[in-house]
Amino acid sequence: MSGDPRTPASPGDADRDAAGEFIEVAGLQVHTLRDGQGPPILLLAALGSNWFDLQPLTVELRDHWQVLRYDRPGYGLSQPRQFGRVPTLQGEIDRIRAVLDHAGADKAVLVAHSMASLYAEGFARALPDRVSGIVMIEGSYVTVPWRIVPPRLRVIDGHLLIAAVEAIGITRPLLKRFGANRLRAMFLPAPPGGFTDHEKTWAPRVFGGHNMLLATITENAAFPTENLSLRQLRRDRDLPEVPKAVIAALPRGRRWARIWATKQKSYSRMLGAKFHAIRPARHFVILERPHEVAEIIDETFGRTHEETR
Repeated sequence: MSGDPRTPASPGDADRDAAGEFIEVAGLQVHTLRDGQGPPILLLAALGSNWFDLQPLTVELRDHWQVLRYDRPGYGLSQPRQFGRVPTLQGEIDRIRAVLDHAGADKAVLVAHSMASLYAEGFARALPDRVSGIVMIEGSYVTVPWRIVPPRLRVIDGHLLIAAVEAIGITRPLLKRFGANRLRAMFLPAPPGGFTDHEKTWAPRVFGGHNMLLATITENAAFPTENLSLRQLRRDRDLPEVPKAVIAALPRGRRWARIWATKQKSYSRMLGAKFHAIRPARHFVILERPHEVAEIIDETFGRTHEETR
């Protein structure tokens, strides 16, 4: 691999196919991956996450599912949005459809972590015939709509903030001192067997880089309007009658765990999903307890995890 390890590969790089393939969606190059064989299952990463954050769960599933992943604009190896462009729910619905089309999947099980639950639910309501199941892991469920600053101003502020951070030079010393893999381990739990070679190879090229930081800030800035769009879809479109599950990671500490469980149970009732709890666990349960997450996914769709591995 050549070049600055903190700079994501672009579609023009000679080694771009080492991780996956690129497709064009709405004028942007989107990085997408396929692993394994079997019924298609699409994993959707959380806010601030890249394709390799889904690697441990992919390893658990790929023996008996065709596991699909992709990076949203600015994450992983996908091309970032232009200055000031606001992420939208419809834009993500279009990307999911394009990824399924590219994989030749008429429909798929959608497995969404955290904020990506908005995209999975939006897609399922907009295109119910393309969904064979839904699993929300630590999903974002906001019952009261809120919007303080217009999203375009919030996104532009994000660009300016990242420019200021780079001008000051905050991230470079941290990456130089600790390395991307060690720095990543400070923020995210390691899988039971440690980070895979795949993660160790690709994380230094992406984690903490300009595009990832900017994508995280702008996507967070767009959350209120994306949530509003989803609320409108909920009024107009029903979810398909397919198996559904909500997985909550319950931390140590009885009070907070009880509050979070109550919220996630309300979410599961709204979706018509079966509720599952993994405890004790933190928000990035897909890294911390991927085997248990995979077991729940398989159970939801009538499979026995150990028999299919």
